[in-house]
Amino acid sequence: MTGTPDPDASISAIVAAISEPRLQPYLVVADGNTREALRLYQWNIDLSGAVYESLHVFEVFLRNALDARLAMWNVAQVDPATGRPHSENWLLDPSRLLRRLIGTNITRATEQARAALRGKRGRVVAHADIVAQLSFGTWRYLLPDRDPGRQRLWNDSLKAAFAYLNAAPAVLVTRVEDVYRLRNRVAHLEPLLRSGVVRRDLNSMRWVLAAMDPELEAWFVSRQRITHVIRRRTH
Repeated sequence: MTGTPDPDASISAIVAAISEPRLQPYLVVADGNTREALRLYQWNIDLSGAVYESLHVFEVFLRNALDARLAMWNVAQVDPATGRPHSENWLLDPSRLLRRLIGTNITRATEQARAALRGKRGRVVAHADIVAQLSFGTWRYLLPDRDPGRQRLWNDSLKAAFAYLNAAPAVLVTRVEDVYRLRNRVAHLEPLLRSGVVRRDLNSMRWVLAAMDPELEAWFVSRQRITHVIRRRTH
């Protein structure tokens, strides 16, 4: 006859499976209360899921806007080796400046796209396949800084993706950097216990999208769950 399960034994097993070092930040916030720490751990999972949903929308909107501008810019660049203009496909036929700035990223993404299509007979790597493999960091590091090439790319092309920008480009870069760091934290399963930081990063996503098109920001806000999950927390 099976006895009644021991709740304390179950909690011990869960803590062991999570590992005490990973649970430690939650135990600190919960003043050493293991049950409360596990509740916070589950809350963090829910918040991470909500953040990831918003990051999904944000990254797709951002990369597609930059991709469109880069296509128009690339076709206006002349290949010094042939004297002919590059194609609008800036990933398969990148200009010299793009090769310098993100050539390694393009090569890696192209290889990953080929690997993803392996076994799909008749399919060759297309522009969209490579775009899907580019990391968030690629888009972040195309934005302007002290590098003259990035500044030229901004002035000639990428700033047009932010038609409603009403601040200096450096503010935009800072906002995107906020989102970039948040994405890395979620990707590495880190705690998001500092709700104020998550709210700030949500505001950064909203700010960047509003700089692109206020309608995008409104649609994004109407569907994000981050605010709701944060409100559920009691600590």
